[in-house]
Amino acid sequence: MQDEPEITEQPSEETTEDTIGETEGQSLESENVTDEVIKGFLKLKEHGQSSRTRALRLKEEDVIVAVDGLSFNDTVDALVDLLSSDDDEDAKWLLTIWRNGKFFEIFTRGPLGGVLEFTRPEESKMIGELFEKRDIGEKDEYRIYEALRDVKRVVDVYDTSHSNVAVIMPPVWLIQQKMWEPLLAILCVYLITFSVNIFLLIIAVILLGFYFKKGQVTLRRSYGLFQDRQVWAILAARTDLEAQQLCRGLDEKVNFINSLVKPYKKELKRPIKRNKSGNVPKLSQQFN
Repeated sequence: MQDEPEITEQPSEETTEDTIGETEGQSLESENVTDEVIKGFLKLKEHGQSSRTRALRLKEEDVIVAVDGLSFNDTVDALVDLLSSDDDEDAKWLLTIWRNGKFFEIFTRGPLGGVLEFTRPEESKMIGELFEKRDIGEKDEYRIYEALRDVKRVVDVYDTSHSNVAVIMPPVWLIQQKMWEPLLAILCVYLITFSVNIFLLIIAVILLGFYFKKGQVTLRRSYGLFQDRQVWAILAARTDLEAQQLCRGLDEKVNFINSLVKPYKKELKRPIKRNKSGNVPKLSQQFN
């Protein structure tokens, strides 16, 4: 007997169309998942060793939302390439950061370092929608502010921009900054050198001018540390008022030296009245 030839079943047209449809559906789903990942923001997972994220006082879970006012939805490598793209060492990038429901801006020079990861799709969607409503000005309008805070949550916020007043008239600048101890030291130097020789006073004025030209920000920060404050935040803002508002957004319980915003007032809890027996009265009795 001759062997019967094997009959191979050919897939029907309907089966082929279903298979193609499933394949296309899986491809579309893959593309959608990829789009969600690409459209996500980068979040700081952890600080690296000697990373710039520590120096900028960023915290874990902070989200990088925008660079120079433009929403950034790309990979870590793309962010590193962007922040490294300017050959000018003094070039600054304005980053918009999201922390605990609040936006704020910072300046950075070069890559941040640290370990970054993508935000979840739902988190990315929420942040993106809120960012569209945020008003961000031109980068040149922003200045760097440092905020030093003590244990009582009193914050000293100051502009780190160069001041010509500090170079020409150091005592006037010290009065503006309310730095009384350095002011006293400067006046003593002026008085002693003047009592010795007028030319010695001129030399002292010139040397102090050079010092304040180079070290005014360091002196301002050191004075805050001398007053038992620690560097708490480094922000980019357009005005002193905006800088204080950003700090209040990061911690609603802080108060400021030279405050431009309403002071935070701690809510006092009313003591509960007690009967002579020591028992707490019922609620109906308390409100009668």
